This record gives sequence, structure tokens and C-alpha cells, in this order.
Amino acid sequence: MATVSFNTHFPGYDVLGEITRSNARVLKARHIATGDLVAIKHFALNTDADTLRRFERESAIMTQMDHPNIVKVREVRLDTDLPYLVMDYVEGGNLRQLITGSGHLSVEMTIRMGLQILDAFRLIHAHGIVHRDVKPENILYHKLASGELHFLLTDFGVARLHEQPVTQTGQSLMTYEYAAPEQFDNPRQVDKTADYYAFGVVLYECFTGKVPFVLGSETGIVTFMNAVLTTPPPAPVLPTSQLLPEGLEELLRQLLAKKTTDRIDDPDEIKLILKQAEVEQLYREKGRQPAIPKARTESHTPVAAQGAPRPVAKPAQVKSSKPVVAQSTSRRNWLLPALLALVVLGGVLAYWGFNRTDPQPLAVEESTNVTSTTAEVDTARQAEEARLRLEQARQQYQAEVSEATRKLAVRTMGGDVGLFGGVKNLSIQLKNPSVVTFRSVAVKVEYLKGNGRLLKSTVMYFNQVGPAATMTRLAPDSQRGTRFKAKVLRADPEIPDSLSATPSLTP
Repeated sequence: MATVSFNTHFPGYDVLGEITRSNARVLKARHIATGDLVAIKHFALNTDADTLRRFERESAIMTQMDHPNIVKVREVRLDTDLPYLVMDYVEGGNLRQLITGSGHLSVEMTIRMGLQILDAFRLIHAHGIVHRDVKPENILYHKLASGELHFLLTDFGVARLHEQPVTQTGQSLMTYEYAAPEQFDNPRQVDKTADYYAFGVVLYECFTGKVPFVLGSETGIVTFMNAVLTTPPPAPVLPTSQLLPEGLEELLRQLLAKKTTDRIDDPDEIKLILKQAEVEQLYREKGRQPAIPKARTESHTPVAAQGAPRPVAKPAQVKSSKPVVAQSTSRRNWLLPALLALVVLGGVLAYWGFNRTDPQPLAVEESTNVTSTTAEVDTARQAEEARLRLEQARQQYQAEVSEATRKLAVRTMGGDVGLFGGVKNLSIQLKNPSVVTFRSVAVKVEYLKGNGRLLKSTVMYFNQVGPAATMTRLAPDSQRGTRFKAKVLRADPEIPDSLSATPSLTP
């Protein structure tokens, strides 16, 4: 199709080329008014009713999503010959391209990607949304100024609201190698745990370069499904000699559990495991073990076990010769006893002379062990004091965060209400009068009827809200409602580096 024809169908945009084509075509375009690069996703003219309904569902979901790790939808047009939506263009690529380019991803990059996708899960699942098609092609990235990669979840083409039933048509659109067992066995009961299974497959592929179960030309769909339903996934083997942190192996096992009741689906718990694995990986890269050192066993080993020392004369043995001398001097025949006494005394003196140096090394060794043990005790005590100080600082900071969260103020500004209802041009202003920096603040916006009944709600995210900051954002328009209000739903503070560090127990 010629560019002029594209531009006729998408007024206000200058189409630059095609990005991808599958069930839908995705075009790269430029918004003429602002010059922003965008991605336009549209269906062909012969779109069937089921596909169009899925398209409407996707657009309804994504227009409510305002999150740094979810691709933002700018505009939705369903009343045209080519129904389409306009999304922010993500300059970079997708996770599939990263894996294909290097064969696999590093542990560090995979953990970073996983933490960001977990944040996206937290939002969509809170809205009762199941993505149902989590795979590397639907995880985009772009490079930040720091050189790090920023990941975003996209393409809710087969996502569904929690209340809506799952159809066989919806099942056929899933990508089999990332589908959870229940999507084959019981597709009508799919919930958010299916997304976590797919998330586990993505992590597994990032680490190893391949998925746990491969559907190839030589593998029939029945054989493949039986493997997914009954066979434990192979142990992850990295292409390099690098070891996978033990915590990650256990996490993969829990994410890829066959039963949904055995599968981990708590984003906070998974985040903690990934963070711990990140620390373990840093230790590995530096050639260190993140283990608390044990007390030296040498200091508790009996001396006999270190090598039998030479016999040492006891004071009692030395003194035992004195009565002999005393008795000999009382005898009348004093010459022979005197000679005997001299011999005995010389033997004792010689024995003592040869053996007087033996206790010296033992004393030194014992002194060394005592000194070493004392140093370890001092180090452990200092580390414990540092840990207590850090814990106290964390508790104090948590109290400051709680107070700062309570002081967050949000208000609505403007808002044009239509003659028959509907709200446009509504702005939400957030004020942070505290000294705490918030990584993200979630604000819930509600659209109400005149009698106060809730018609619609959406969640907006204000990112990097600094001390004494005031931020204003435009809320999504609503086709319903005559009243509106906003409130702070959740606030995630920035954790200072000084409070996120772990005190070392090594000197």
C-alpha cells in the first residue's frame, strides 16, 4: 500500500514505514503536529468480528495504563475504515532480537528486565487483566542515556479482563511455547498465574538461550502438550561456564510449576528473590562468596591434634628432687650422697635446659589463636553494631516515608463536562511537600454520576517525584460521568543507597 494511501487512512500522521505484520500491521509514523515518532497498529479491512472485539479490548485496557514499563497508547480510533491505535514509538527493539543477537542474555541484564516486567504485572493484574501472551516479542526496550536498557510490556492483543470468558479462538492465538499448562488443559480458568508461567519461560530462555519445551517440526502438538502438562522442565544450563545463582534455579522451578496452586505469583516475593540473586551474582563476579565467615576451627582444636608437643617438666617434678637432696645431706657418709645429689641435680638441670624452649612455640601458637579469635569477635561485634545502626536508620526513614506519604496532596484542575456527560481536559496536580523522593506515586482518578455512583476509574503514575515538587498531568478523557475526583493510591519511595547496602562481616 502506498504511503499516500496510508496517510489518507491516518490523518495527522506521516507514515514512514512498516515495523511488523502478523494479525495486525504496525507502522512507524510521525505525528505532524508535534513531530513525535509513533507506532500505529491497525487491522486489515477484512477484520473479523472476534478480532475486532479483541482489538477494542486491547485499546480499552492500554488507554488506562500509565506506567513507565508499559507502552503508552496515545489515541484510539475504532470508527474508521481501518480501526487503529497510536502508541509511543519505542526506539530500540524487542527482547527476541536481544536473545537472537547474542544467543542468551547475561544474568545481570535478565534480572534487570525481570524486575521491570514485574512492575508492569503489578499494575495490570491489579486491574484484573491477564495479558495471556507474554513472550520476548512483546517485551520492547530502548537505551537510556546511562547506557542501560529500559524494558516495556506491550501488545495486549489477546489479553482479557478477568470477568470475561475465554474462548477457543482466544486460546488459538496464544504462543504455545510460552503457554501455561492450564491454557491447554483448562483454558476457561486461566488467571494471572498464566502470565507468571510465561514470565518463567522468558527468564529461562534469557538465561539458557532456549525455551524449556520446544515445539518443532519433528514434535507433534499432542506430544508437545503432554510434555508441558506432565514433564518437569529440564534443569537450566547456561551456554557459558558461569553458574546460575541457586536462588534463580529455585525461582524458575516455582514459576514453571504445573499446578497454579504451586506456582509463585507474588510480585514482591519474586522481586526479593531477584534482588538477592543480583547481590549473589555481584559477589560471584568479584570472586567472593556472600557467606558469613565462620569462627576459625583452629582456635578450638586441642593442642594434641595439631602435633604432639614435647613433654614439659612440671613444677612438682622439679621440686621432687629437693627432698632427695635434703635427705642426702643428713647422712653421715656425705661424699657419695653428695656426688649422687650432684648427678641428680645436673640431670634435672640438663633436662630443664633442653626442654625450656619447647613451651615457647606453644605459647606463641596459643597466643596467635587467641589474638585471631579476639579479632574475629571484634569484627563480628562491629558488624552487628553496624547492622543495628542500619536497621535503626531504615526504621527512621520508614517513619519519614509514612509521614511524607500522608502529606502527599492531589487535586483536580479544569475538566470540561459535556452536555450529556463525559469529561475532557481534566488535569491532576500532585504536591509533595516533604523531603522524601518518591520513585512512583499512583493516583486513582474516578469519574462519577451526579448521584455519586462510580462509573469509571483509572490509575495515573507520577514518576520521580522529588522533594517539594509539584507535578501536573492530563488525565484520560472519559465518555461518561459528570463529576470526578482523585486520590493517592500508593507511593513507592526511593531507597537511598546508604540504606540499601548490606553491612559486611568480613574485616
